[in-house]
Parts: sequence; C-alpha cells; structure tokens
Amino acid sequence: MNGNHQPQQELQHIAERVAHLETAIDYQGQAISRLREEMLAGFVRTDAGFVRTDVGFLRVDANFTRVDANFTRVDAEFARVHAEFVRVHEQLTKIRTVDFRILLSICLSTALGTMSLVVKLFGLL
Repeated sequence: MNGNHQPQQELQHIAERVAHLETAIDYQGQAISRLREEMLAGFVRTDAGFVRTDVGFLRVDANFTRVDANFTRVDAEFARVHAEFVRVHEQLTKIRTVDFRILLSICLSTALGTMSLVVKLFGLL
C-alpha cells in the first residue's frame, strides 16, 4: 500500500508543480503583454515627439528663410547707402578742387596786385 501511495503522491506533486509552472507562464505572458503595450505606447509617444520635432524644424527653417530675406534686403540697403556715400564723396572732392582753384586764383590775384603796387611805388620814388 505504501508502494502504491508513493507514485500517486509523486504524480500529485508533479501535477502541482505543473500547475505552478502554468501559473508562472501565465503571469510571464501577462507581463510580456503589458511590456509590449508599454513599448508600443512608448514608440507612439516617441513618434509623436519626432513629429513635433519635425514641425519645429520646419518652423526654424521658415525663420531662417525669413532671416535670409531680411539679410538680403539689408545688404541691398547697404549697397544703396554705399553708392550714396561714393556720390557725396565725389561731389565733395569736386567742391574742394573748385574751392582750391578759387582760393589759388584769389591768392595769385592778391599777390600780383600787391607786386603791381610795390612796382608802382618804386617807380614813383
């Protein structure tokens, strides 16, 4: 009787262990399912983050385009101002040349007039 009872206890013990293993496998399957769901949710959040980043890059690109347009406009304005400065500089150079000629002619006229008076004075003496 004891010999018959032993294999039955072993079968019962094996059945309990199989039940424990099946429960552990179920828990492991549930954990893997939850992990898979969390990973998928994480991927969805990451994808959404990438979309937001892409939108941000598009905005930054649009801002750079606008800034480039502004720099082009400023460069054109600087070129216009530079051309105006060159024109004014040329006019000032012409005015200085004319002023120098006028002053030189006045000085020469005055010098010649003075020399003429000196010669006349020496001629009268």
